[in-house]
Amino acid sequence: MIVFDTNLQIKAATTQYKEFEYNSMVKFAGKYLAANSTGLYEISESYSDDNATNIIAFFELGTTDFGVNTEKRLRSLYIGYQSAGDLTVDISTELGYHEIYTIPAHTAGLKTRKVSISRGVRGRYFTIRVYSDGVEFAVDRIDVLPIIRGHGFDRS
Repeated sequence: MIVFDTNLQIKAATTQYKEFEYNSMVKFAGKYLAANSTGLYEISESYSDDNATNIIAFFELGTTDFGVNTEKRLRSLYIGYQSAGDLTVDISTELGYHEIYTIPAHTAGLKTRKVSISRGVRGRYFTIRVYSDGVEFAVDRIDVLPIIRGHGFDRS
């Protein structure tokens, strides 16, 4: 099951939770509450169930060619974030290239970190996915520095 959590205070920002067996979630009185057909549950870091697993939260940006219709590679990605633990950035292209990068935790407010991208990741269309394994995080912005590889227009 995939559950979507929408933050209306931040321009309707949506977070997805995978393997989250609840049908709704809310932050009420400073606590995160989740519900399903068996009841209402508080989600907290101090949860002591030995069978509990971390909630994988992620978001995926729309696949894009950054407005440039030729092959390119990304030199760098700049991510403005804060996180209670490591984040993972997953970058893939329509040509099948795929790289995963780990971004270390940063809890002292938002920070922009440069991620150097492998020269081998190339294509016209890029998909960027950011996820965590059970840690709270916020992403303010993602900027990329593309390197244009071809000349002219892609006629295919």
